[in-house]
Amino acid sequence: SADNTMRLWDVRTGKCLYTWEFPTAIKRVAFSDDDKFIACITEQRMGHQGAIRVFPINRSGNATDQPTEPSSIFHPIESKATVLAFSNTSDFLVTGHESGKVALFNAKTGEEVTSNKRAHREVVTDIQMSQDRSYFITSSKDKTAK
Repeated sequence: SADNTMRLWDVRTGKCLYTWEFPTAIKRVAFSDDDKFIACITEQRMGHQGAIRVFPINRSGNATDQPTEPSSIFHPIESKATVLAFSNTSDFLVTGHESGKVALFNAKTGEEVTSNKRAHREVVTDIQMSQDRSYFITSSKDKTAK
């Protein structure tokens, strides 16, 4: 949210189970397919560098006791990340960027595994994974989906 928080909700009750707080707004969130991790993109603002943070999800008890610190945090270089999604394992994140770049990151180390710097001509606005997460589609302000 723009209020600098990321919130975990119980779908059945509508109750907020946990709130993470950050120094800047959260631009995008994504669950891993196995529901063991959640990733978020924080905004670059007020002297804070934009970052991707990955948190383990604690499903024990009533899920109100969550780790306050991420298991990994990294800062994409060259272009700010705008969207993200986990691949078919929780080991990798697919990201879309302001520059139109699409990249694959190791979710544990933050290493950029591969990228296409010219995937789109303008900002990537969305990433959607296929049901088995072996394919994904991106959309962009360049009026294309790939």
